[in-house]
Amino acid sequence: MNWKTRYATFCVVGLCFFGVYLFILDIFSSCTLESAAIWEKTNSTSILHLRKQMEFDKTRDCSCPSKSIGPLDKNTRQRQKKEYTEWEHQESKMAEPMTLCPAMSPIQYLGSGITVEPLKYVRIVGIKIHPALQTNKEVTIILTSRHSLGQLYVESSTITDSLQIAIHGNGSCQLSINTEKINDMNTALSHLAYYSTEHDIRQRDYIDVSIQDFVVVINILIQRHHVPRLYDPGPGNDINRKVTIVAKTFNRYDCVNKLISSINHFYPKMTILIADDSETKQKLNGTNVKHFLMPFKEGYSAGKNLLVSQVRTKYFVWVDDDFVFTNYTILERFVEKLESPTAELDLVAGLISNMKGIAMEDIIKDGWSDVEYVKGQDGGCLFRRKLPVTKVKEFPNCKLKDMVINFFMAKTDAVRNVGFDLVFERIAHREFFIDALGYLRIAQCDDVIIQHRGEGKNKDYKHYRLMENQMKARAAYAERILFKNNLQCFQPWNPIFSSFMKNKKV
Repeated sequence: MNWKTRYATFCVVGLCFFGVYLFILDIFSSCTLESAAIWEKTNSTSILHLRKQMEFDKTRDCSCPSKSIGPLDKNTRQRQKKEYTEWEHQESKMAEPMTLCPAMSPIQYLGSGITVEPLKYVRIVGIKIHPALQTNKEVTIILTSRHSLGQLYVESSTITDSLQIAIHGNGSCQLSINTEKINDMNTALSHLAYYSTEHDIRQRDYIDVSIQDFVVVINILIQRHHVPRLYDPGPGNDINRKVTIVAKTFNRYDCVNKLISSINHFYPKMTILIADDSETKQKLNGTNVKHFLMPFKEGYSAGKNLLVSQVRTKYFVWVDDDFVFTNYTILERFVEKLESPTAELDLVAGLISNMKGIAMEDIIKDGWSDVEYVKGQDGGCLFRRKLPVTKVKEFPNCKLKDMVINFFMAKTDAVRNVGFDLVFERIAHREFFIDALGYLRIAQCDDVIIQHRGEGKNKDYKHYRLMENQMKARAAYAERILFKNNLQCFQPWNPIFSSFMKNKKV
């Protein structure tokens, strides 16, 4: 065979393969990101197995190192497991289903993204059978509401009445359409609707769609519409209408009055909320101050929850009562970052300067900033981790972190959704950020600085704050963290837990 013949043969074969490719591409072009859906065929690999295949980093095992706290005693762990099972069940309801686009399915469909109000109607848009399935034999498509939370039906119209189709189970949990004409079937499917028959704020139903040997699943989200909750910044985009400053105080009136004075100097019109659980109450000085009196030693977290509940602005600034505002405490820079439409930050911290003017990221030496949670069969583990610095693309002077200092501005609703654990009365800082993992996107920036004046010689304050000679209370704190976060153990992030470092049980 000469080169001309070989070349011609190669071209013909190549054109044939290219033609087949275009034909298949035309048939199955429905498998796009816009129309992805769960796909299961008889004896196909289970979704659970596929989900396990998606997991990365299986090298780290949830085993407790020597310097860790835990585990709980046997009886307590049994209760913990029961509570965790219930929590996991509820959490799974909120998870989006894993979607898999079939490579050889003749059904075009919108696998997810269809939402309906309870006891309302919605059209199941996007479902269509490819004409390549056309034969001279009758074809049947069956649609089934897997959880029987709704009814399926083909809307009656002058168009559907003229089709050569047979519909069975119209207005029930299982609907079938029989026809010899694929075009007629597609016309009927274009009038397919779903009616939610149960009242709930959020549920999921799945429509199993089968035709010949193919089965796909359409995800239906049944959910009440969320009513917007908007904050009015008022005319002029005034920062005083956007931001509230909050602080918790205990037996440190000299400190908190200096804080208020500094705020009044730089932001004279901004509202200040102070929660006070001191033993002997005193009047606070300053303007625009709301003083909330609490029972003696009611607690740090109780004060935080009280304060955040009383915030009426979109953002709030958290400060300790021994901080003072300076020329570098420029809150407008915080607002700029929280309002960035692309950075999508929920909480932004600044820096703290000491009396010598040296700015720091944390008051505590070698403090935690990033956390690793490892999920194990018998509970999880919390470790400290050190990651390469990840800067916020929109603000290169900001670093993404898991834990930050007690000087930050946050979106009010975002923090309310996490809340502060009332069990933590004397300590309640990094414990909050553990609960916020996966819920809040957090950054620390170097362009907003506040000054830390320190506690001085207030021995009474230190006695309560550091929980001196209160071993049972410290043990209760450690047990609370283990149980609530379903942990086998955790590496302590606070010196208050150091006395338990050598123990294996709480």
